[in-house]
Amino acid sequence: MIEPETLIDGRYRVVSRLGSGGMADVYLARDELLGREVALKVLHQHFAEDSEFVERFKREASSAAGLSHPNIVGIFDRGEWNGTYYIAMEYVAGSPLKSIVRSGGALDPAAAIDVVVQILRAARFAHKRGVIHRDLKPHNVILDEEGRARVTDFGIARAGASDMTLTGSIMGTAQYLSPEQAQGYAVTVGSDLYSVGVVLYEVLTGSVPFEGETAVAIAFKQVAAEPRPPSELNPAIPPSLDAIVMRALAKDPAQRYTDADEFIAALERERSELPPGLQAAPLRPEPAVAAPMLGGSFLMAPVLQAPDPVEEEAEQRRRWWWWWALAALLVLAAVAAALAIVLSSSKHVRVPDVTGQTEQAALGSLRRAGLTPAPTLASSSTVPVGRVISQTPGAGTKLDEGARVDIAVSEGPGSAPLMNVEGLTAAQASARLKAAGFKPTAKQEASTSVAAGKVIGTEPPAGTETLLGSHVTIHVSSGPAPVKVPDVVGQTQSAAESALSNAGMLTGTVTQQTSSTQSPGTVLSQSPAGGASARAGGKVNLVVAKAPKEVAVPDVIGETEALATTALSEAGLKAKPVSVNTTDATQVGKVLAQTPSAGAHARRGSAVRISIGAQGTSTSTTTTTTPTTTPAPTPPTAAAG
Repeated sequence: MIEPETLIDGRYRVVSRLGSGGMADVYLARDELLGREVALKVLHQHFAEDSEFVERFKREASSAAGLSHPNIVGIFDRGEWNGTYYIAMEYVAGSPLKSIVRSGGALDPAAAIDVVVQILRAARFAHKRGVIHRDLKPHNVILDEEGRARVTDFGIARAGASDMTLTGSIMGTAQYLSPEQAQGYAVTVGSDLYSVGVVLYEVLTGSVPFEGETAVAIAFKQVAAEPRPPSELNPAIPPSLDAIVMRALAKDPAQRYTDADEFIAALERERSELPPGLQAAPLRPEPAVAAPMLGGSFLMAPVLQAPDPVEEEAEQRRRWWWWWALAALLVLAAVAAALAIVLSSSKHVRVPDVTGQTEQAALGSLRRAGLTPAPTLASSSTVPVGRVISQTPGAGTKLDEGARVDIAVSEGPGSAPLMNVEGLTAAQASARLKAAGFKPTAKQEASTSVAAGKVIGTEPPAGTETLLGSHVTIHVSSGPAPVKVPDVVGQTQSAAESALSNAGMLTGTVTQQTSSTQSPGTVLSQSPAGGASARAGGKVNLVVAKAPKEVAVPDVIGETEALATTALSEAGLKAKPVSVNTTDATQVGKVLAQTPSAGAHARRGSAVRISIGAQGTSTSTTTTTTPTTTPAPTPPTAAAG
């Protein structure tokens, strides 16, 4: 819930919360830029996380923003704020048509026609611009302070069309769905006209054509059942108006009115032909004026002036006439009262038992008994929707003919705004929701921002008007989602740390280990190993190669000078070549000896002396010191005999 005085998107300052629906919360806000009040519709968070829904929502809001009509609530702006999306709409002070009918009952035919014609004008304007409402119902029609009907949520209904399964929203919508919508077929202009037909039926009778215990049951009736003519519920409705309603509710779209213009023409013609008793003024709020209207002007106080004797005599005669007229009326009233007592004493009827019956059946039973039924809606967790919970007076009571019988009709288990349980443990949240009359179910969900075991949120979201007794899903954090540990063995330390960070892991302890086979800084091993599953944000420890202090001297005897120098360099040593004469041509350019010898250990970076064979004789002088060879003694020569 957004707190008052919160500034949304740097422009709209929240004043108060107006209500909540299955798709969004609605707030009264002040546009700081233009200095006007707006109704701000803010998407529930789970819708804002659905990219496909958001795109549809934006697209439909843009289409609806182009609808500027006296009977359509205008859309001013849309935007993104705090991770969700909003629409700034015209703020209309008034009452939803649903509330007016629910509290005051059916409207007189003239007022009903007046309201529905205004709804059709709004629909006609939208239809000609390619926008179909898809969810026309009295909940979406507001009568403003001047009695003008204003239709809201044009175009936006489509964005939520696939999400009508939210608790508390589908039941109300199903009562106004066209048969083709109930079957999942394409929605057309005719679908909107059917929904308007249902609204017309309700404002004329006080009841919708079809009720049921579930949304599926109601939708099935929209497809297969025929509605009772409105006149069966309200005998004041003439047959011609009955026919208009029944045509609008035809199952086949081809049998309905072709467009809003044809529907409007039929209703306006019917209004002009209503009997005088039904030609009441259209539905209007009470006028806020200081004095009654007479002939189009205010009744003003008389101007003081001198009395006229002739006028005074005429006024005296008028006073006497009024006294005689009043006396005659009193006598007539007394006679009428006495007659009523006599007649009422002889016309008593017994109240039938209508508890458990459907509302329509109960109304019929009471009217046939000569009584006046007065239905009201009441919450019940045991009596199915649309059936009578109780009646007053009770069955068997004797009443005067025409007396009133109050019946309470079930509207289901009732509803309440869903409480906010975010941040509680699963057990705490479940206990609170159960105590409030809901049926909670916990569901684990990974989260990097909410501690494990704590509630992330609920479905429906907190603040949503939800049916009591319905299921509520509690999303409980299981902590960050596990991730697959990347294999970084063989990589340099910096490359390994980068790979771990990209995978959502942290680098733990780094241990160095001497290695004569891997370059310094190369990862020799890791823990956990690559490919293992670990908690996001967990640490991976690394073992990194470092150069040994002493290295083994490689064997380079017999190698060329170039190869020997390379081998010693790779081992971390330096080559120090010296030339040695040799008479063996195959040894020229080859290493004849090395110091230190192969396999010995030498300090890294130290020099290894290698003797390179050079062409020459054993007596040749070289620049290097060579061992001196003592010639063998000459054997004695034998004497000649």
